[in-house]
Amino acid sequence: MNSRALILVLSLAGNVVLASFVLRQRDNSTANTESSTRSQQNATAQDTLSVNSESPAAILATNSADSSGSFRWSQLEAADYKEYIARLRAFGVPEKVVRDIIIADVAKLFRPRFAALRPPKKPTNPNFWETRGFSYNTQNAMTKEQREQTRALRKEQTDLIKELLGTGVYEEMAKESGYPDYTERMYGPLSKEDREKISTMQERFQDEQSAIYAKAEGYIDQDTQAELAAIRKKFRAELATVLTPEQLEDYELRSSETAQRMKWELSSFDPDEKEFRAIHAYKQAEDEIKGLLNPEVENTEATRDQIKAIQEKQRALKDSLAETLGTNRIAEYHLMDKYEYRNLLDAGVPKESVFKIPDIQKEAEAVASKLRNDKTLSSEQRTAALQTVKLETTRTLNELLGERRANYYQQSGGWWLRNLAPQSDQP
Repeated sequence: MNSRALILVLSLAGNVVLASFVLRQRDNSTANTESSTRSQQNATAQDTLSVNSESPAAILATNSADSSGSFRWSQLEAADYKEYIARLRAFGVPEKVVRDIIIADVAKLFRPRFAALRPPKKPTNPNFWETRGFSYNTQNAMTKEQREQTRALRKEQTDLIKELLGTGVYEEMAKESGYPDYTERMYGPLSKEDREKISTMQERFQDEQSAIYAKAEGYIDQDTQAELAAIRKKFRAELATVLTPEQLEDYELRSSETAQRMKWELSSFDPDEKEFRAIHAYKQAEDEIKGLLNPEVENTEATRDQIKAIQEKQRALKDSLAETLGTNRIAEYHLMDKYEYRNLLDAGVPKESVFKIPDIQKEAEAVASKLRNDKTLSSEQRTAALQTVKLETTRTLNELLGERRANYYQQSGGWWLRNLAPQSDQP
């Protein structure tokens, strides 16, 4: 090898050695810098823990990485929820995921506090054949103080989530889930401030109602009805301090117990707005009248003049409702107001078929009445004729409704069919 080649080889070797040395120095410097940074982060986290040991997320703040330098979730966790959220967002976690993480974490934080207020489930029935207390409701078993503390705790949890994630967080979640905004249906055009006030009133009313039902232990006697009537009056009076008369009427059309009951009872009737308003006014007045006629509920006894005025009011309400609905719709309404007909409609029987039943009943009972009053018939002939009427009527109903639904109708309200013929002579 000549001298030039030797010099070139030695020069290349020297460069390789020098480059290796430089790279090792830079790696050591980077490692030292990262180690120093992590040490500072750990120290900061420890300081935060010591200062904010009572903060909601204190138990989550570890903020450390293992010796290999791989990512750990604890690097994002923080003792303060706002800092925790900031780290999640800075790391690129999608906003919806941030929301789900925080809501779940807050729920976990509050869960033991809710459990401490909830009375233990009793009586316990370890044996499968024991039925007593099977449907025991711990909510109803709470004391007034426990219910108030639970309500305050629920508000504290909700306020914290709204503070962290925005006041509209629950509305956003409902929209994303595809659920209708029930608050719009319940409150209508009311302002957000009024909605919050009414929501608080509703919670108090529901707590008082739960306490009454718990005390009644399933037996709703006159005293229980009186207590329920009293808190309903109190709730309505409280609503009137926030809402104008027009707003109160609109709220009751949307959310009162009468309105909720109507939405179930009149699902097949399908009223329009004018019809719904008329029926609601009629039913509300009807409930009021029932209370006035029941001294144990209202704790007052109506005078003879008051009873007369009430009866006149009932007639006026019925006439007004009939005028609003019209002849055909009022007949349909009275039909839908009966449990046995609603059952048939819910089972899928066409409306036109259900509407034929009252005419069938009227015709069968007229024939049966004529046979019972026919003095030319012997007892045996009368019984046989009535049995024939019953069998023919049953056959007609089977063809109209189907045998299975006709049998169900007879058992759930069609008692008139059984009474067409003497019970003792039925096959």
